[in-house]
Amino acid sequence: MAPENTDQNGIATALWSVTVVAVLLAVCAPFALGSASRLSVGLGGLLAIFNLWGLVRIVRAFLYPVGARAPWILFALFKLTVLFMGVWFLVRSGSAQVLPLLIGYAALPLGIVVSQLRSAAPAASERQG
Repeated sequence: MAPENTDQNGIATALWSVTVVAVLLAVCAPFALGSASRLSVGLGGLLAIFNLWGLVRIVRAFLYPVGARAPWILFALFKLTVLFMGVWFLVRSGSAQVLPLLIGYAALPLGIVVSQLRSAAPAASERQG
């Protein structure tokens, strides 16, 4: 049970880090890209957060199988379809601009890197001794 508990902590840290990075990108976007970019960056950040959440569920289902895997394969295909169709719809309808949307989606890899750096930092007890 210890590895699964450690995985839960790492996953929670990654989700929070991606969320924080997405919010920071959305807040800073108007300064670099103009005031109209905030919504697009925010939507890209939301896509990143929900994509990571879906990936976590899918990977957990395959690493710790409890039942049939077929529903998770269907969920993975559904998630991928929703991601691509969602981006297509947002850009095609004019609700989001492509570059700011991609910058918001960059919260996914940036947040994962931040969470890894945070978990790799030595604890106070390790630094002293």
